[in-house]
Parts: sequence; C-alpha cells; structure tokens
Amino acid sequence: MVSKREWRWVLAVGAIALALSTAPYLLGLVLQTDERLFGGFVYAVEDGYSYLAKMRQGAEGAWLFHIAYTPEPHPGTLFFPFHLLLGKLAALLPGADLTARMVWTYHGARLVFGMGLLLTLYRFLAAFTPDVVVRRLAFLLVTFGGGLGWLLVALGQPEWLDSLPLDFILPEGFTFLVLYGFPHIGLARTLLLGGILSLLKAWGIGPKSEARNTRYALLAGLVWLAMGLTIPFYVLVAWAVAGAMWFALLLRGVPKGDPGGSPLRPIQALWQTALAGLLSAPIVAYSLWIFTTYPVYVTWAAQNRILSPHPLHYLAAFGVPLLLAASIAPRVWREEGPGWAALAWTAVVPVLVYLPFNLQRRLVEGAQVPLGLLAARAALEIPKPKTQSRSRLVAAGLLVALLPTNLLLVAGNSLALLPRPAPVFRDAGEVAALDWLSEQAHPGDVVLVAYGTGNYLPARVGARAFVGHGPETVHFAEKRALVAQFFTATTDDAWRQRLLAEYGVDWVFWGPAERALGGFAPPTAPYLRQVYRGGEYEVFQTTR
Repeated sequence: MVSKREWRWVLAVGAIALALSTAPYLLGLVLQTDERLFGGFVYAVEDGYSYLAKMRQGAEGAWLFHIAYTPEPHPGTLFFPFHLLLGKLAALLPGADLTARMVWTYHGARLVFGMGLLLTLYRFLAAFTPDVVVRRLAFLLVTFGGGLGWLLVALGQPEWLDSLPLDFILPEGFTFLVLYGFPHIGLARTLLLGGILSLLKAWGIGPKSEARNTRYALLAGLVWLAMGLTIPFYVLVAWAVAGAMWFALLLRGVPKGDPGGSPLRPIQALWQTALAGLLSAPIVAYSLWIFTTYPVYVTWAAQNRILSPHPLHYLAAFGVPLLLAASIAPRVWREEGPGWAALAWTAVVPVLVYLPFNLQRRLVEGAQVPLGLLAARAALEIPKPKTQSRSRLVAAGLLVALLPTNLLLVAGNSLALLPRPAPVFRDAGEVAALDWLSEQAHPGDVVLVAYGTGNYLPARVGARAFVGHGPETVHFAEKRALVAQFFTATTDDAWRQRLLAEYGVDWVFWGPAERALGGFAPPTAPYLRQVYRGGEYEVFQTTR
C-alpha cells in the first residue's frame, strides 16, 4: 500500500523534477526577441521539430502518418498516433499561430505524461518493497539520476570511445531525459511498467495478487498494445522482460507455503505470458510488414541506426547502481519477495542492447527502474554496522555521484541559449516566409530547401521538405548533396530542371542557408517564378 503522505511526497518531488526540466524552455521564451524567435526546444532540437511536423499533420486533419521529410510518394501508416492526436488537440486551442499552439500543447503533454510516469514509477517500486525509505531513495535515483558522463566531461573526454556519454543522450536509459523532452516516451514507459505489474499480478506475484487470474494477463497485453501504438519496438522490450521474469520464475520453482502455488504454476505463468504477448503482437507484425514492404519505409529503417557504443559506455552510465545491485543479488534471489523479478529484468538488458537490431541502444528502455530499486536497497543495507546515519550517508553519496550529469545538462543548455543560436532560435524573416508559404502550399507539395531550413519547414508548413531529417529523408546523404549541387553556380540548368521534375518539386526556398550552399541565383532561372520576397528570404514556384 502507498499512503496518502507518500503520494503527496511523490507529487512534490515530481513537481520539482518537472520544474527543473522546464526552466530552460522558459528561459528560451524570455530570451525571444522580435528578430529571433524561440522554436520551442532546447534538447534534441531537430527531433523536436520533427514531432511538431507530425503534430501539424494531425492538426490539419490527417489520421494516418506520412513522412514530411522526403519527396518520394508513400502510403500513410498507423505510426505516431500520439503526435497526430496532440496536433488535433492543438488545433482546438484558441490563437492564430498554429505552430505556437502545437509547442504549448507538446510541453503540456510533457508535463502531464511526465507526472503520470512518476506516479506509475512509484507505484511500481511500491509493489517490490514495503520499505518506504527504499522506495523514496529508488524514486530519487530513477527520477534525477544519471551516470558518470559528467566525470568523462570533466576529464576532457566528452566523446570517449567515439560516443557521447549515454546519460546525456539516451532517454530510454534515464528518466530525467524523458521528463526533459519526450512525452511519448513518458507515456510508453508508463504503459510498459503498468503491463509488467499486471502480468506479475496474474502470476500471483506482489502484494494483494490473485494467482492464476487471466484478467491481468489480458490487461497486460492490451496495455502493451497501446504502448506499441506509441513506440512499436518497445513491445519487444516488454516481451524480453516478461520472458526473463518467467525464466527466473521457472528456475526458482514454487516457494514453500505459497497457498496459490502448485507444480504447474510456471506453466500457467507461461500461458498467461503468451496471452499478453499475443494481444500485443499485432502492432509488431504491422510494423514489420510496413518496414519490409514499402521502399520508403525500408530505407527509413535502414538509415535509422542507433547502435550500442563500446560496452564500457554502459558501465560508465550504469556501473554504479549495477555494482550495488550485484552486491545484494544473491540475497535478493533467495528471498520470497518479488525482488528476483527486478534481477531478471536487469540480467536481460546486456543481451538486448547488442541484439542484431538497428535500434540497439534504445532497447535499454526502462532498465534504470530495476537497477535503481536494487541499488537503493543495497545502499541502505551496505553500511556495517548498519545505522541510520551511515545508511543516510551512503544514500547521499550515491545521489551526489549520479546527479551532476542532469544538472550539467540543464545548466549547459540554458547557457547555450544566451546568444540565441540556430536552430533553437529562428530568424523572424524565415518564419514570415514559411508562414506565407503555409497559406499557399497544398498537402503533399515538395519544397526544395537546405537541410537546416528543411528540418523546421514541416513544423510550420503543411508540405514536404526535400531534405530535413537524417532517418526520415530517404537517401539522406544523397539528397543533401543534390541540394548543394542545385544551388552551386556552375550547375547546368538542364540538370536542375531534371531534378525538379524527377522529385516533383513545387517550390524552391531561398534564404541564407540556401545561399551558403552556392552562388546560384533563382531569380535568373526561367523555370522558377518568384512569388514571395521578404528581406533575405524568397520563395519560388516551379513552372515545370
């Protein structure tokens, strides 16, 4: 049971975490001027604009997702319903600037689903330990904790072994990063944890569980299906965790004195696990079909590579809680409580993150939760002789070791805002030109732009950028090179016309980013008609 006092504590700590994660965004808003407009993101900015592009599709009436960063035709899919629905919500809000409404809606969702995740997290921890002190320390570790990435930065090794420290870049591994910028991951992790709790309850594990109750297995499957609609491959994580926990259950056998136990209990648990897996399988099958059938999505999948770095990076990120967890693992395994399930989840993670899968690194999803739980318990039990003061000292030391990364991240992002740099801030002339184009372009129109402009364009315009996002632009490197060649002064006009015709380009955007690519002057081209000019920004319509 979780007392009302505990829930009040969770809400208070959650409010602090969300306030800390929101401070840089408020600073960006304060620093906005008439000439430099805040784009709404301070972390993973290019991905942030891509989320707005998806929201705009929903705001403009779409129920199926189309890639906004590539000119090739392709079918709409069931991906990104979270962002499509957020866009529809933004469209209902008052105000003339749809993009601004989408930004406010996105951050509102970040706060709502962030708090929902934290409440679910505490409920999850409470199911594993009745000790309120352990719960609270684990909650603090998972909510605010990072790894030792800050130490790598302090030692002048920010790209040690060819990778940034994981605790700066991996929201699947660190909850604070989810609170900082990813409401869809917040929702997905909430559903992941809820499904695991339901499945354990179906097995008769945890407080007030009902052994062999298939209702909870059904609930787990449905919850994971909803999770899969948010982030499809997270279902694979849920299956792996459930499989690891079932295997641990099988190894442990039936504890003596368990009134719900029988020699067949692991078999029944297997059936319940299979049922949950079957219910959540359709979204996995659908994703596999889309990403292996349609060329545009096949290429997207091939380009979307987020591979695991050197194993030492995982040790830098998770080594401290892992060492603590290992110190009590034998005792936890022997106990009759549900701690063994946390061990099982932790044990399967090293296998997941090196599977032959293009999103290896992201399969660490949620692993901070069982690690934080085990580390908190170990930190409070390690001091010998065990006293309250010594336990508090070890717990405080653990927090001090793991907090700096997120503090450094927030402080660094905030300081970086002061000169109002691109792409965090956008030039007012660019925004005005894009808003004009938004009134003229039709859904599906293709706009030839430089990469920097193209990443932001679909957030403000219901059209497709020729290039603008690494994974989502088909043949990204080639497209970027084609744009550079188009704006090179020595390129043959016949080649330019062939390019425009081949990709069905409807508009050419010409601003500082495009001018930087070469000396070509679109006003001199007879196949381009100038339709907008404002300061350094011009828009041309093709006459193909």
